[in-house]
Amino acid sequence: MDLGSNSLGWALLAANDQGSPQAIRAAGVRIFNKAVEEKTPTPKNQKRRMARLARRTIQRRARRKRKLENYLLQLGLLPTALTDCVNREGVLNGLGDPYQLRAKALDEPLSAHQLGRVLLHMVQRRGFLSNKKTAIGTDMLDDPDVQAVLASEDEAITGSDAEESAFKADISRLRTAIEAAGLRTLGEYLASLDPHECKRNRDGQLLRTDRQMYQDELALIFTQQSLHHAVLDDDVQVYINHIIFHQRPIKLKPDRVGRCSLEPSCKRAAVARLEYQRFRYLQDINHLEYFDAYTDQWCRLSPEKKHKLVELFEHHAAPSFAKIRKELGLDRKTEFNLDSGVKKLRGNTTACAIREIYTGWDALDDQQQHLLVEDLLSIEKPAALKRRLAGHWAMSREAAVRLCMVELEPEHGNVSLKAIRKLLPHLRKGLIYSDARVAASYGYGISEQAPAAKLAAPPELPNPIVNKALHELRRVVNALIAEFGKPDVVRIEMARDLEMNTKRYKEFIRRQKDNTKANDKAVEVFQDEARKNPSLKLSKYPSRDQKIRYRLWEEQGYRCAYSGNAINRATLFSAEVEVDHIIPYSQSLDDSYMNKVLCFARENRYKGQRTPIDAFGGNEDKWNTITKAISHWPKTLRSKRDRFYKSADQLDKDFVNSQLTDTRYISREAGIYLKTLGCDVTFTRGVMTDWLRHQWSLNELIGETDQKERTDHRHHVIDAVVTACIDRPLYTMLAHQAKALERERSALSMRDLHCDPPIDAIKAELETQLAGLVVSHASQRKISGALHEETGVGHVEGVGAVTRKRLTPEFKTANLKSIVDDVVRERVRAHLALHADNPKEAFAESFELYHSDGKTPIKRVRVVQSKTTRDALNQDKFAVKDRAGRVFKWHAYGNTHHVEIFRHRTKPKKIDTRFVTAMEAAKRVSRREPIIRVEHDDDWVFLMALHINDLVRACQDGNWGIYRIQKFDMNDSRMMLRLHTAARLDNAEESLRKTIGTLLSANKMEPLRVNAIGVRI
Repeated sequence: MDLGSNSLGWALLAANDQGSPQAIRAAGVRIFNKAVEEKTPTPKNQKRRMARLARRTIQRRARRKRKLENYLLQLGLLPTALTDCVNREGVLNGLGDPYQLRAKALDEPLSAHQLGRVLLHMVQRRGFLSNKKTAIGTDMLDDPDVQAVLASEDEAITGSDAEESAFKADISRLRTAIEAAGLRTLGEYLASLDPHECKRNRDGQLLRTDRQMYQDELALIFTQQSLHHAVLDDDVQVYINHIIFHQRPIKLKPDRVGRCSLEPSCKRAAVARLEYQRFRYLQDINHLEYFDAYTDQWCRLSPEKKHKLVELFEHHAAPSFAKIRKELGLDRKTEFNLDSGVKKLRGNTTACAIREIYTGWDALDDQQQHLLVEDLLSIEKPAALKRRLAGHWAMSREAAVRLCMVELEPEHGNVSLKAIRKLLPHLRKGLIYSDARVAASYGYGISEQAPAAKLAAPPELPNPIVNKALHELRRVVNALIAEFGKPDVVRIEMARDLEMNTKRYKEFIRRQKDNTKANDKAVEVFQDEARKNPSLKLSKYPSRDQKIRYRLWEEQGYRCAYSGNAINRATLFSAEVEVDHIIPYSQSLDDSYMNKVLCFARENRYKGQRTPIDAFGGNEDKWNTITKAISHWPKTLRSKRDRFYKSADQLDKDFVNSQLTDTRYISREAGIYLKTLGCDVTFTRGVMTDWLRHQWSLNELIGETDQKERTDHRHHVIDAVVTACIDRPLYTMLAHQAKALERERSALSMRDLHCDPPIDAIKAELETQLAGLVVSHASQRKISGALHEETGVGHVEGVGAVTRKRLTPEFKTANLKSIVDDVVRERVRAHLALHADNPKEAFAESFELYHSDGKTPIKRVRVVQSKTTRDALNQDKFAVKDRAGRVFKWHAYGNTHHVEIFRHRTKPKKIDTRFVTAMEAAKRVSRREPIIRVEHDDDWVFLMALHINDLVRACQDGNWGIYRIQKFDMNDSRMMLRLHTAARLDNAEESLRKTIGTLLSANKMEPLRVNAIGVRI
């Protein structure tokens, strides 16, 4: 198998009794659609999922606003004209400017309707509230015992601090601005701004608010206005507060905790549990060996020494090897097998954390200690936990509060509590983990389950690319089993290096040690900053992202990668600084360390989903600053530095690299999946496959050079044949050759090795297979994707279809004449003239252009999309109606699902085609009708229905060829055909683009049905 993210090459070889390949029996290729978008490799459902989440947010806000509006109408605080009113905004705006009214409400009485306008305005935007609560929770902020503990640690928490989150830096700046202006509330501050100044967090203008700002303002308004409006009693105020500020809690997802690898019916245990803590350190103790310099042997620890280490690990959260040597009475230079510079040992961190706060911990027996930890993990409400600790466990109030605030390790292990309890007795006896598994009846043997006759449905994995590949793997393998029977051996190509030589292995170990040191330093710095800056609310244990921040910070010389400005340590872990993907993740799916840099949040927001050169290349001075800074980076960061220079149009060429990463993952999962057949599954390295193709001169079979020809899908077959030939003896022989050559010379090249093919006539046999195979393409028969385009168009009588276009630096002067509104067109024209008709200057960030009233900014303009009629729009596009049933906009249909082709009974040359959109296909399914309609009328005979990627036979210039359907064109009833072997879309010689009638008559086109392995059906 040559398994990739959108292709599967396969080859079936016959072998002798020793398992050596003897002949090629069959071969083929399966090509399927990517599980990601074509232009940007993001999951195909991601865009729709994000849009759905945005719709839910908007719907919740609308329900909240509607609920408050109905309540205010009942109280008489809004005009009854709002009931069933079409021009609601007009009625509300007639009550006054809401910002000015909010400022006025602090000191002067408002009319009832003005007060209602203020309250309704505040329900629309209510500030950010983090879902991640502080360790003690907001319900304990007023607890005097909590305040005493916080005061003793000099980290008193204010209400605003408790509400601030990842946007703290921006929120703090806004608070500072409000205080500097001598104003009391957010509304009063916004009312003081220029009418043209942005009062929302949009168009790149930051105005981040938190929930506390709105709560404080509403409290002041209620205090003043309740003096003038008797309706604002305590109950009404509480209910209005509830409507505006109530936030639905996060739904807990217990399914996020994985299943135990030993007890699949049980969930994995929390790492913080005492059982897991001891399970973890007993494994390390039992595996630990030391090198005896006197006997030159590795020695296992005696039971007495193991008992000493158990005591050490119980009382030290991270026992060092120096402490272990001292505890065991060994020499300072004694080596341990686990002391590789990579592995860090951990003790009972849970017991150590509790012991530091609760002096009575060691006086508790084992059962009581387990029960106390159970309380800490299971009682979620801090106030209830405090009562439990002070009452049941008789702790001091200070100790109870501190235990409420303690942070235990948050992760889950890979085994369940049930499995741990079975393994612990054997680990306490000194057995290593593998022996303990056997003693506990878990073992390592192959499942006794009988081999499957064919592959069942694959496991669902979180990676959509892997899921797609495994489903296609199932189709191919089951088709092979049906045609030829089950295989004895399956070999899968993996894109990995042949073997690390000594130099590369040493470099690998060195990098691992450096990474470990950097992570340890990051933890130290993070915890130091957490103590110095309690307002940041940093947790005790840094996350992976926070460790990466520190490593990037040091690597970049403590400067922002884009601005070059220094980043001080105090802001390193704040919201002012962010980790950015150099090449946007949405365009690369590359989340590796080498695709990340540290930068200021404002620089990251400006960069957006662009590459550095696309974002900053237009500013010569800034780009020179960036390139000068990265030129000083070490050579080890060359691949990271090169990413800065890649523009968006180059990313498609580099997507192969990200596919290779997915391919390795797919291959690993495929190996586990295929073993259910009961056959032997082995793996090969991609570098070996490439080298053997060259050694055996197989590249020239489908290309004109000795290089791999990727423009022909059949290159996957060559890879599959070579992969099938790579068995253990061949690999061992090559490995021995490589080691021998390495001993003779310092540098090793694959060209220094030699290998004869196991099949004497492999080239001739493969050439025969390539000539006759049909590439199987996965037909797009499933109804998937959007049923219509996202952006709709309106219609202006006498003008045509109109849409809105944003004024950006990309706006072209030629678009002026297409602007619908005469007044707007002239204002845009005049604005452009002031900037020498240069859109980049005229519509640069924060440009100012207003309508005739001098207040309303012009950000978008209506332009003519096409000169068409309403009837034509109704016929060609999907019409959207309002509540009254009137059509007010049209959306283009998403895609064509298939085409139905009919021939006239009495006039054979007359062809009729019906292109069926995905929308129409979905409607047919909802009506329980056949997706493909074979009836036309009595004069027409159904010929065929064709989908994208269906195969057809066609004659071109006297030569018959096999083509796949690449594209439909509804406008002129044309189809684009491309050779079934063609992997590229830009070669005109491999394509046919003609009307369906011409393809049927002149090219004699006929459908060709094949299964997943290319066998005709």
